Amino acid sequence: MPSSKNPLGGMAERLKSLGNVFKNARGLKKPRELLVTLWRRKVLFFTVVATITALIAGISLLSRGKNPQTELTEGVGMVENLVISIPPNAFPFAKSFTVRIAPRAVSESLKSLGNFVGNIFELVPSDGRYDMAAVPINVKYYFPSTLIGSNDANSVALASVSPDGKTFSVIPGSAINRDSRGYYVEANFFVIPKWLGVVVTPAKVLQTGLRPVREVISAEPSLLIVPGSDPNFGGAFESGKVTTVSIWQAAFPNRSIYVYRYPLTETRSFNYTQSLNEFKANTPLPSEIIFEAERLAQFLKQRSNVEFDILAHEIGGLITYYCLATHPEIKNVRRVAYLSVPFYGTNVADPRLSLSLYPTKPESGELLYKIPASVFSNLKAYLKSYIESINSYYDDICPESQVLTKLRFLPYRTDVETVAYMGNTPPLSIDVTGSMLEKFYPELVLNTGDGVVTRSSARLPYMTLKIFNGSWNTFYSTDEFVEEIKRFFRYDVPPVPAFTDDTFAERVKDEREKILERFLGTGEKFTFYTQQWELSDNPKLKFLQSLNYPGRQIAVFGNVIYTADEKGLYIGGTKMFEETVFNLKETIDGVSYGTVNKVMYRKLTEVLTYNQMPADDYIATKDFAIFARPRPNDWIEFVDENGNLITRLRGVYGRVIYDGEEILLLTNREVYRYYYGMKYTAPLGLRQSYDMTYAVVVGDYILATTRAYGLLIFDKAGNYAYVGEGWIGNLGLYKSKNYVLAVGDSFVTVIDIQNRRIDRIVEDVPGIVYDATVSEDLLYIQTSEGLLIYRIL
Repeated sequence: MPSSKNPLGGMAERLKSLGNVFKNARGLKKPRELLVTLWRRKVLFFTVVATITALIAGISLLSRGKNPQTELTEGVGMVENLVISIPPNAFPFAKSFTVRIAPRAVSESLKSLGNFVGNIFELVPSDGRYDMAAVPINVKYYFPSTLIGSNDANSVALASVSPDGKTFSVIPGSAINRDSRGYYVEANFFVIPKWLGVVVTPAKVLQTGLRPVREVISAEPSLLIVPGSDPNFGGAFESGKVTTVSIWQAAFPNRSIYVYRYPLTETRSFNYTQSLNEFKANTPLPSEIIFEAERLAQFLKQRSNVEFDILAHEIGGLITYYCLATHPEIKNVRRVAYLSVPFYGTNVADPRLSLSLYPTKPESGELLYKIPASVFSNLKAYLKSYIESINSYYDDICPESQVLTKLRFLPYRTDVETVAYMGNTPPLSIDVTGSMLEKFYPELVLNTGDGVVTRSSARLPYMTLKIFNGSWNTFYSTDEFVEEIKRFFRYDVPPVPAFTDDTFAERVKDEREKILERFLGTGEKFTFYTQQWELSDNPKLKFLQSLNYPGRQIAVFGNVIYTADEKGLYIGGTKMFEETVFNLKETIDGVSYGTVNKVMYRKLTEVLTYNQMPADDYIATKDFAIFARPRPNDWIEFVDENGNLITRLRGVYGRVIYDGEEILLLTNREVYRYYYGMKYTAPLGLRQSYDMTYAVVVGDYILATTRAYGLLIFDKAGNYAYVGEGWIGNLGLYKSKNYVLAVGDSFVTVIDIQNRRIDRIVEDVPGIVYDATVSEDLLYIQTSEGLLIYRIL
């Protein structure tokens, strides 16, 4: 009888008995006799099988319980798909960390806080202290490309979980990039978090550049807001939606308002990261402030016929100043208000100064630095949050940085009227007056600094400085400041001269008329008329119904609605099979989609499959498949199902599009008509380029949306025109009988090529817009709240 201490007791005897069966099998004349013998011994046989299975399962469970981990003092360590890099001398004393996958129970508990994917990682310091580092610590997480959908997406971010495990926060300045191993998201931080994970926001796309908030016809200059790290300064703003921008919309009701968006705290998309890295590699001063200043200059030049007053805050002020000082050819800026701009740097951005403060207890801080414990506690929290919020910009705004040194020697723009503003009160009731920290942090001295700047750092010598009550992130919302900025930006409309001569007939232009730039070399000029409508009350689209169909992708063929997501493929809202589906789209006489291993063509019940291969995008037809494969040095190879090369196009990502009539091979730089072998290249100039996101063919023209929410139009000779930047939907272009519909994240642009008219139609679509398509005279918009259907009139 097996011992009760051994759960596998007697197993040897059973195996020996079973072995005798096979040993005696040599004497059996027929295989049938062996089977009969085994059947007679079935109890023994299945007992042994069950025992072996249990043993393997037990070993598997034990191995799972041992989480992979690495020990790290400095240098690079890797756990699963997480890579962490601690620079030399990051800490002023010897310090090591254990980096490991968090136990399953802990991981499941933390994942309930948000949309986490993959494992949660635990970082354990050997001394138990989560200190601040003097230089940033880098962390990378490799993820499948299906999590972002496109290279303009910034839907993946690294996040840290609070020590109590109750909240999580996205690490500001995360960036998506790619190397030989695949896509990864990386971030820098100064304080090692206890837990680290990755969160995903589906269908989120990075929006940069001059984003219109409100566009009106007015004689007054447009107001351009260039924010810094304070998210409240720019206010709530999303592309295509009319939303309140803090207090500025109410203060300037008669002006168009724009916000210059750049990813200071947001995750940077792959395309943005690539552009930034290329800039840094090819400039003697690789600064993000200079990079954004050049981009801002590009946008201002594109709108050279629009006059601007600029309201610039903190880091946004440095970007604005550098832009205008290095581009004297920009003449459409009238006045600039610089708010809490650290022209001479700020000590609160220097992690070296806060290195010894962070691990100090408030009570000890009171003893050591002669500052109340409550104030010291607020001081530590503020310094940590500020340094984290400015992330990779920190070294550019520390005093005596190369960028600030160069900026101070740039020529003054005396043709642009400027005033500098600041507050007089540090935030969070912090005041280090009379303490040992006063000389280190003058920005935190009452009536000297506002938390970011001091009276000596907030202006350049030729600027007037005005001081208001409040801190750097509150004074601008006071009534006193709003009235002051309204006075500074006051614009008196010039009187209209009296009519004295009617010799020449005057042509009165429609206020809505927009002139498209000249097609190069053709001598032809296009005129488009624009009109804004609400989607619920417009003459071209009529809402029909909403369907509770699951999925984030949509295609329609033969009046059958297909949707798909990571859980499977749905037909008419009913799940057909359970497997992650990618790139669902219309194709020639059917629909196309992919799984991990296969690319499929479907026409009702007819299904054909091709082998999957690594690619950004693909399409399957009844006769062939096409894949867009990225290659080094920004080339995309388009190949067939056998790997045969079709064409190579320049670009960093590729798409394969069937527009209902033709197949187009697209990168951000070039578009190729598959049937005709014709290639079109987006213009690339010294100060302006166009990244294409989608394209269709209409008659003799190629229409392509751009990352900057504009529309490129090529004629058959390759000449181009550009229109509508900032308000053309760029998720996709879809042809109906009479129009082309450009769908954005929250709006639809109706393009009437025949009559040369563009209608911007705005709708606060419930939830997140994932995908869209057009079939006959119906527009389908797939959102997080379901499927919305409109009739195209």
